[in-house]
Amino acid sequence: MDLRSFFRSKHKMNRTRDTAAANEMIDIETIVNAINRQTSTGCRIISAFKERFDAEITAARHRSGSSRGTHYDFEIEVDGRWKRVEHKGGKTYRLPGPDDVPWKTGVQFYNGGCEKFSFARKYAQTWYAIYIASGSLREEFGLTAPTPTFDEWFEKDCRTQDDPRTAFGKELKVKVRQARGPTASLLDKRAAVLEELDITEEDKTTLVTEAMSIAKNVLAQKEYWLSIHGDLEGDFHAVWYPQFIIDSVVEVKVEKALDLKITLVCSDGFEFHPILRWGKGAGFSCLRVDLK
Repeated sequence: MDLRSFFRSKHKMNRTRDTAAANEMIDIETIVNAINRQTSTGCRIISAFKERFDAEITAARHRSGSSRGTHYDFEIEVDGRWKRVEHKGGKTYRLPGPDDVPWKTGVQFYNGGCEKFSFARKYAQTWYAIYIASGSLREEFGLTAPTPTFDEWFEKDCRTQDDPRTAFGKELKVKVRQARGPTASLLDKRAAVLEELDITEEDKTTLVTEAMSIAKNVLAQKEYWLSIHGDLEGDFHAVWYPQFIIDSVVEVKVEKALDLKITLVCSDGFEFHPILRWGKGAGFSCLRVDLK
């Protein structure tokens, strides 16, 4: 059994955060094949495009490569030219409202490492000062590994997209889960960091510059958006959107909830959100920023 067949048999009907990547791969495979074979599913997707843009999709193909720097999912041929498409799928069968953004059914339109944002590094420095440099975590969990410098911790633990790589980070993750359970992390430690963190006007200005640069680059690669609402093998709505362009930002709002959520208000009234959060277990590794 090949990888796609395995995922299809094991995870297709179980849409959770853990199976999201597998289901995404299956959905894109289904869409590309359906368009090329002009199945009933493919014809509905083609018809929705024709209705929205008065143009014909004549073929589809998978993107080349799977790099994190490739910000689209597949391509369609329209009027003899290949166009890049971003797919967002939602399991709920519904007709979206007129003000929905194309990524509403998905988690975000960009996710990236914390090193790309200055405010994320400031958050990391605050976390390091409160819990690592102070010896707080060492004392609480009986750690014996040497304390890494901030730069070492940031490079090998905080910003890595995988498990921690310093001896300190590895031991911390093991000890926390021995004490709290096999999937536990340091979620309860976030509040003190957010309370201490001061996002200045200068920080906001820098954030706008960094977020807009990334957002414009990412969105430029998505020439069309396809939102699927429902089950591709059953009842669904296919909704197409044109390329989306974010206008200039005129206001920055900061909300200190469980994670740090920031709202960027554009001059046309549209809002999008850089959200700072941990992956791979809060406080262990993979501090990241989503744009949603």
